[in-house]
Amino acid sequence: MNPNIRAQYPRLLLSLALLLSLACGLSGCDRSIDKELAAKAAAEKSLGISGTLFATRFNRTLFEVLGDRKDDDAARMAPLYAIDVTALANGEKSIFQTEVGPVRTAILGSFAHDGDLRSVGVLLAQRSQGARDEFYLCAETMSRVLTDGAKDKLPDLIKRLVNNALNNPGQRMSEVIGDKVLSAEIIKTGLLFQIEHQQ
Repeated sequence: MNPNIRAQYPRLLLSLALLLSLACGLSGCDRSIDKELAAKAAAEKSLGISGTLFATRFNRTLFEVLGDRKDDDAARMAPLYAIDVTALANGEKSIFQTEVGPVRTAILGSFAHDGDLRSVGVLLAQRSQGARDEFYLCAETMSRVLTDGAKDKLPDLIKRLVNNALNNPGQRMSEVIGDKVLSAEIIKTGLLFQIEHQQ
């Protein structure tokens, strides 16, 4: 064997050992990142309701909300604002999105890793009175479905959050009811009222 190679042999072994330890260290990092992500997913709290069950309860609660508003046309109006449960299965696993009412008010949400809704909200994207009425109807209905708050106080709470958000652009206004956080904030596409579990 060539004496030059024999002299470099310990250096080659040392380099190889260093590369192996580095590779093992990196794979350990991958495992620690995986563990960290798994822990974060486990700690993430959902609303404890599936998208389909939320839509079903939303539709049922809608009649109550309209009835409490002393709306004589509640039976006729409720189907206009009902969520089409059959249209929810669109293959998307991370986003909940649908539209209701004549103005097509958007109801949006995201799913937690357990498959239940992590958050759900309603978007006010137009300035018309009809759009505002739909927005408040949907916000109150969602709040009744997802919180245990006094239903007679919800409309005023929602309006206060929305007004505070409109008067303080760029800030998220929130209120805690039980273990849920109700919030309102201005985003690029409009004003978002949202409900999520307190983390």
